[in-house]
Amino acid sequence: MSFKDPPTLQQLARRSLLKDEALTISALPNLPVQLFPPLFKDAFTSRHPNILRQMVAAWPFPTLPVGALMEIPDLETLKAVLDGLDLLMSQKDRPSRWNLQVLDLRDAHQDFWDGWAGLLHEVCSQDVFGKNQPVGNHPILGEKQTVTIKMNLSLMSRRPSKYLKYLYRWAKERKNGIQVICEKLEFGAIPAYDPLNILKVFDAASIQELAINTRWDIYTLASLAPGVGRMKNLQKLLFKEICIPWDRPWDVEKEALILTEIFSQFSKLHKLQHLYLNDVYFLTERLDQMLRCFESPLETLAITHCTLSESDMRYLSQCPSTHQLKHLDLSGVTFILSHPFLGSLLERLTATLQTLKLKGCMLMDWQISDLLPVLSQCSQLTEVDFVKNFLSMDSLKKLLQHTANLTKLTLEKYPAPNEVYDDSDGVIPDRFVQLCSELMDTLKGVRQPKQVYFVSKMCLYCRNFCIYSFVGNI
Repeated sequence: MSFKDPPTLQQLARRSLLKDEALTISALPNLPVQLFPPLFKDAFTSRHPNILRQMVAAWPFPTLPVGALMEIPDLETLKAVLDGLDLLMSQKDRPSRWNLQVLDLRDAHQDFWDGWAGLLHEVCSQDVFGKNQPVGNHPILGEKQTVTIKMNLSLMSRRPSKYLKYLYRWAKERKNGIQVICEKLEFGAIPAYDPLNILKVFDAASIQELAINTRWDIYTLASLAPGVGRMKNLQKLLFKEICIPWDRPWDVEKEALILTEIFSQFSKLHKLQHLYLNDVYFLTERLDQMLRCFESPLETLAITHCTLSESDMRYLSQCPSTHQLKHLDLSGVTFILSHPFLGSLLERLTATLQTLKLKGCMLMDWQISDLLPVLSQCSQLTEVDFVKNFLSMDSLKKLLQHTANLTKLTLEKYPAPNEVYDDSDGVIPDRFVQLCSELMDTLKGVRQPKQVYFVSKMCLYCRNFCIYSFVGNI
């Protein structure tokens, strides 16, 4: 038998209040501010649209983080909240304590709803939502005194949901009275509409992160490119699986023109710091053309599962925008011919590089040996990943010995040595444990490791990996 804590007197009072809709609404002008969040949350959970509408209009705090309450976007709840904004903005004599500036539809500020008891008034009187930055200081707001709606968009289907369609229509009709900010925009499907249309609701300059996280061809990417060029505050850009279109004849000259136009839009992204390119086909022999667009130094560069030519690697090792990288991920890029340029790139990053990922690059003994001298100088490294490369026991020992000066490493991932496999590439368990244990002893002999993993190849039969791990004092 289990016992639940009995409801508090305040909880009982709120339940009683919600049973009488008219009484609740009439009590709002005199309701203590400490009771607004728990009563709003109760009304939201139990679906009282009329009470929600009136509570939005009377909300006493600068921000209403309603998105934190929406596990699944609900159209009827959205309508009630937006109706409340309409009611607030239509009032000639606004409530004396009216303070609502931001309606936050993002999944954020859950601590606001969890921490209302006791310290709620103190917490809400501080600017915890905007990190002590007034809404009016947002880069696109200027001095406009409008209600601001904050949202993140994750478009995972080919067509917008009813929820988004309603929000778009409502926002378009009230453009003079509201400001819509979208800080993160993600496409998880190929849109069956013009992707530029979504930028008609909010200013593209509000977008700080853009992710195309699905298989687009360059024609679809080109249709969004003019909008990307207007994202002047973009800090993070991710492309995944940009491919050659399969449903139309391919024209090399037209491809070159399209890519030139796309790249010209990238040149307007002066605040970009983090660039992620995963399985992007057009980088081959064009990496220089793309990276030249970014004049400011990048902090993160991830080029993964792409084919890079020797000229691409040569440019990467000399590129002005990559000389201050903190995070470099080249997983899935092979360096059969280009290994000298990888070393040249690392040599420029010895003072800044914090994470290095070379997973699945097919590095062999002779290639890793060339990297060891410069790798040992990357004193700021906190994370390395060399899994899925083909290294012998001797090479791995040398690699570990060259990390003696890398005292900031907190996470290390290495491939199991070649010697742990039989003739069919199957792991020999006893040998795996023995050799990985020897490698750990080698590492402990040069410094104190924090978190280390040795990972085998995937077994062709069971599709699993063997992992040898060590976790020290972190």
